[in-house]
Amino acid sequence: MREIIESSDFAVAVTKLGGPRAIDRALDLIKEGLYLNPYGFPKFENDWTSFRYARTKGIDFIPPLIFIFSIDNNKDVVLERVEEDPGSF
Repeated sequence: MREIIESSDFAVAVTKLGGPRAIDRALDLIKEGLYLNPYGFPKFENDWTSFRYARTKGIDFIPPLIFIFSIDNNKDVVLERVEEDPGSF
């Protein structure tokens, strides 16, 4: 079964946003998709980097967020960063 792994950079970004309780609700919205089909999320790629991302709308006091992740060789999802989405919809 696929795992969702939080990198140390992700943990730092979560702390900057107010801690896990501040983003858990937004992360819960995309978790099922990350488990079932992480390849279905948009991908950014160039000569130097490659990552996928998921965007959430603002929910109550949680701002719109963008979750940046990669998929490792074991097909596990590695959450790399989370930040407020400047291009929120």
